[in-house]
Parts: sequence; structure tokens; C-alpha cells
Amino acid sequence: MNTFDSWSPSIDWTRFAQGTVSDPMWHAFLDLVSLCHCVEHWREAMSNAEKQYFEGKLRSSISIAENKNKMNVVVDLAEKTIEEMTRMAPKNEDEPDFKLCHAVVAAVKGMPYKFAQRGYRCLALDAFDAAQLTNSDPTIISKRWRENAGYSVPFP
Repeated sequence: MNTFDSWSPSIDWTRFAQGTVSDPMWHAFLDLVSLCHCVEHWREAMSNAEKQYFEGKLRSSISIAENKNKMNVVVDLAEKTIEEMTRMAPKNEDEPDFKLCHAVVAAVKGMPYKFAQRGYRCLALDAFDAAQLTNSDPTIISKRWRENAGYSVPFP
């Protein structure tokens, strides 16, 4: 998925295994992973531009605004993808699609307010095997994603 012509994440999709997750849910999840990588890229680009601007190495704040705009567009796309996954999720809590959706929502949306925009880092994954969903509580998976992203916030 190439969200912008100027940057696209390089993800080794062979490190992702679909397991018994349905095709529509799996493709939405992979899109979300890609979008989360983009959010983190633009967040870092914006942070670097801010640092250079305040150190006097950058004359204009235009670069900061451009990076922030790109990040906000990707955040909006990620939000829409999560909404799509939520609509697709079955009501049966034992279904892999439900578990995957629940883990995604708990990881990104379950962050305390001050971390809300940063929750996307949890899903900027490099690998995932959906077989983990078979005998696992989705909140444990989302907790693992949070910890791997460097968050130590308590799980709700």
C-alpha cells in the first residue's frame, strides 16, 4: 500500500500469517499495519523537523506543517480502517476475526487519552501470526503489542 508518493513502508509480508482470519478482515489488518508504519514515519519526520527548526537549522516551519498534515491524513485513514474492521467483526467472541478486531481496538483505542495519538505505534508490526488468536485472550495480544512498542501504561 503506497499511501503517499513520497514514502511507503517496506514491510516483509512473508512474516505475517493469516491463519483462520477471513480474507476481508486480514486485508484490512494488513492495511492498518501499513498505515501505522506511515503514522510513525510522519510523526518522526515532524519531530525531526521541529528539532531542526528550534535549533535554527531549518528556516521555515513549512516542513513541520507538511509532515503534520501527512501524518493527520494517515491517522484518518487508520481510523477509518479500524471502523471498517469493527463493522466486519462477528459477534461471536470465539471467532478469529472478532479476536483480531478486539486486539486492534484494545491496543490503539484503549490507550489513555494522553497517549491516544501514539497508540498507532502498537500496530506498526514487523510480524504477526494469526494462529496466536486461537487459544489467546485478545487483550493479552494487545498488551504484548503495547509492550513491544515501548509502552508501560497499565492495561485497562
